Amino acid sequence: MTRVRLIAAVTTGLAFILGVLIEMILMPVKGNAVLIPGLLDYAQVWNHGVSFGLFRQDSDMGRYFLMAVLAIIAIGVSVLAWRAANGLTAAAYGLIVGGALGNLLDRGLNGAVFDYLFLHLGRMPLFVCNFPDIAISAGVALLIGESLFVKEGPAADS
Repeated sequence: MTRVRLIAAVTTGLAFILGVLIEMILMPVKGNAVLIPGLLDYAQVWNHGVSFGLFRQDSDMGRYFLMAVLAIIAIGVSVLAWRAANGLTAAAYGLIVGGALGNLLDRGLNGAVFDYLFLHLGRMPLFVCNFPDIAISAGVALLIGESLFVKEGPAADS
């Protein structure tokens, strides 16, 4: 296994395991809590859709269909991670896949994704997310940053 593939696999595993562990600790905690006044609260929300609650699925058939589509996307991103040209790209794809697998597991076990971080600006709500969502967003941000700022060169760490 090349170094890049190892980076992709380890990043995927760490993002997945950390997401599962955080949820195991936080899911039993009931109620809300202010984490950063005016910015971030702990608030449990069950998301039956995808990002921002889009494509909400309340039936088992809809949930299974959504899970199948998300699994296919995760497999596609896994292939990209496996074929990544460098460690940064592999880590970015690994974060995306690990986050996606965490959310897929959540949806499979609980019927919905457990979101618990409520981001807001004062009284203006922005969104509720979880650690797997943060891993996915960090992976996408790394890919965008790499495409904008990293110069192409030989794949020295393949």
